[in-house]
Amino acid sequence: QYFTRQNPTHEQSRYTPFRRSNNARAQAMMSIIPYLVFLHLAGGVGGLLARRMRIPAGALIGSLLAAMVFNAIYPVIPIYPKDLRLGIQILSGMVIGTQFTQDDIKTLKTMVLPVIILVVMILSINVGFAYLMSRYTALSFMTSFFACAPGGVSDLALVAADFGASMEHVALLQLFRLISVIIIFPPMMRKMVPPSDKVLKTEIMREEKDKPRALNYLISLGVAFTGGVVFVMSGIPAGAILGSIFAIALLNLATDKAVYPAPLKPLVQIFAGCYIGSKVTFQTLMQGKLLLLPALILLIELFVMAFLTAFVLYKVCHLNWSTAIFSATPGGITEMGLISEEMGLETPKIVLMHTFRILAVLGVLPLIAQYLG
Repeated sequence: QYFTRQNPTHEQSRYTPFRRSNNARAQAMMSIIPYLVFLHLAGGVGGLLARRMRIPAGALIGSLLAAMVFNAIYPVIPIYPKDLRLGIQILSGMVIGTQFTQDDIKTLKTMVLPVIILVVMILSINVGFAYLMSRYTALSFMTSFFACAPGGVSDLALVAADFGASMEHVALLQLFRLISVIIIFPPMMRKMVPPSDKVLKTEIMREEKDKPRALNYLISLGVAFTGGVVFVMSGIPAGAILGSIFAIALLNLATDKAVYPAPLKPLVQIFAGCYIGSKVTFQTLMQGKLLLLPALILLIELFVMAFLTAFVLYKVCHLNWSTAIFSATPGGITEMGLISEEMGLETPKIVLMHTFRILAVLGVLPLIAQYLG
């Protein structure tokens, strides 16, 4: 008996860590569930209020602001579950992918020059403002370089660490960029861009499709998740949303029966706003004081990047102004796709441009950093 107590057998020692691991996992799940419930309740209330007030992209903006306030006062902030985030991106891709038609595929062939111009413009502006930020603030050039890049919040922060940049400062400034784009640009765009004819066509098409075929909903959902999972497992950047868009677009082109329930779009926007807002904590707000000047430079870069690039696309490539400005605005694929779809713009073109922007930033930016570094 003494030997058994003091020296557990091989079988006993094998299973003890697994029991502890399972207990820890269960405790973590129990702690995160209340947080997720209250976070999404707060975001839902904020999103529905903003939507009722007819704010452009109100569900997204309202839920984002409400989630930020909730997160800043919640005592212990757990990490937002990765699986839930991927699910949100897949459902967003499902909403966006239904907009692809045969006519859109034909017009995408003409987008080679606009994509090249977009990539060259954003990378050039990125290098220029990184130099200004490093010269007039305390941030190093590498930190400024990745902070000014129009890419993903987490992706760029992780890549930046490999080049000696401050990962925390890059993540905070990238988060500021994304939030600024979502809050500032949709109301401004709504005033600048008149309602297009495509709004009416899209609504009529959706009314016809929404006449209730539960089987079509299930097929579309299954195809969206299959495409998103395949792209994620393949290691493709932004794979969840791109795989979902690709799969749903193929389904729509082949059968013209890719549909989603009408309440899904505002629901996806609310969840997306909650996810972005969950990244803002009280510590984030405190560190914001240290990054006030870099954030101001970054805000100026947003306007220069959006309007200067849009002007070149409008003049050289003859894109209409709404497509040009939404393609050049450095927001996320999910957010810009959902907002443009809600406003009735040429979503397929805009999503294509943002897809190549993200791929260029993740693929080319590290090479430029290695050369400059």
